[in-house]
Amino acid sequence: MKYVKVLFGNKSNANGNGYEYKIGEVNVANTWNPKALDSKEMGGFNFSTEDKILRWLIRGDTIYDVEIPEGAEVIDVPHEATPHGVFRTNKIILLNPQKITDEMAMDLYKKSNIPEKTYYKAMVGLAIRGHMNTAIQILKDKVNNKNIDIALEEFKDFCTNKETGVFDENELGLNCKKIYEMLLEIRNSDF
Repeated sequence: MKYVKVLFGNKSNANGNGYEYKIGEVNVANTWNPKALDSKEMGGFNFSTEDKILRWLIRGDTIYDVEIPEGAEVIDVPHEATPHGVFRTNKIILLNPQKITDEMAMDLYKKSNIPEKTYYKAMVGLAIRGHMNTAIQILKDKVNNKNIDIALEEFKDFCTNKETGVFDENELGLNCKKIYEMLLEIRNSDF
């Protein structure tokens, strides 16, 4: 199993901390409480697997290979969007930084193994990051007249303004607007 992590460059904005990772070196968490349920209290570094990372590509523009150093503690964090795909550790080494491209996103999509509903949120995240070929491929492969209501619900949930709690299609960026229009076409089509 290959472990990976997504960041903006070499920085994480998880929990608003702006942690800057040292590449190719052991990074040691300032906070580590594996028994905590809240991520801020738990601390550590999160990472995923190659077959689950699709959902988390929204979190950065660079993907890294993850190596777990000797003596590190690792826990599998329960997460319904990516079962056995969210892990935390107190020590981590990041290697092989690569800018995420649409082609790379497509390759990760082909390797992915996530719950059906998670693909809908991944589709939106990919659109936001500009990986439109992959987002459209997910839509074509995964959305149909039987699940369109769920796909639209997940889309709207992802794009709802967090401050107001309101979904407003006028606030959508161009890529998300295109995906939304494609979803509406499926909903309005006669099968």
